[in-house]
Amino acid sequence: MPTDDVLAIVGRADELYRRRATAGSVRESIMVLSGALSSEERYEVQWRLARALFFLGQEAATRDDRAQLHQSGVEAGKRAIALNQDRVEGHFWAGVNLALFAGARRRLAALRPLLWARSELRLAVHIREGYHDAGPLRCLARLEHQAPAILGGSQKLSREHYDRALSVAPNNSVTLLYAAELAEDAGERTRAIELLERLIELPIDSDWEYENVRDKKLAEQMLARIGVTRVG
Repeated sequence: MPTDDVLAIVGRADELYRRRATAGSVRESIMVLSGALSSEERYEVQWRLARALFFLGQEAATRDDRAQLHQSGVEAGKRAIALNQDRVEGHFWAGVNLALFAGARRRLAALRPLLWARSELRLAVHIREGYHDAGPLRCLARLEHQAPAILGGSQKLSREHYDRALSVAPNNSVTLLYAAELAEDAGERTRAIELLERLIELPIDSDWEYENVRDKKLAEQMLARIGVTRVG
């Protein structure tokens, strides 16, 4: 496939992903990417497939649907890594799909994907920690927060990664929300409230509109749950 055609395909897929708040846009992006001739050999196609499948997986209604979509996302990420192991995208999107695939599995079945997710996310941090608004740091922090201690989970490590992520991308709503959840679990109520208030006051970022709107609502709910009444 000529380079110009590949650029047109990934450009269309990126535009559809930016419109992810619109029902059907991400599924359409998968159709566009999957229809690319020789797509199995195209790094730019494969990591975008992994990204789209991650999004659909996190929005899926059932555990089985989530597991299936994230497993497909892992496979696309693996293909991207095989094509170019020196770039961040394949490692990152494989890692986040692995983490959520592990979350959709029973305890013993989650062990291998969880450890694999940690490895891929650490590689992504090493390659480019600022990718996707400090996504590798954010997702590694989330994994360390949620993983059981027997598998190396650590609130201390999680806090360190969130602090670093917020130093790189201080206005990412997903990082702020996740860091607030860690703070609440660690008994740091004041910090949790500060992070949530900061999130709610953020202006909407057009590239992150879907997440910003979602996370502001979740922050409001979390504040109400911990007994904070906002004025205005």
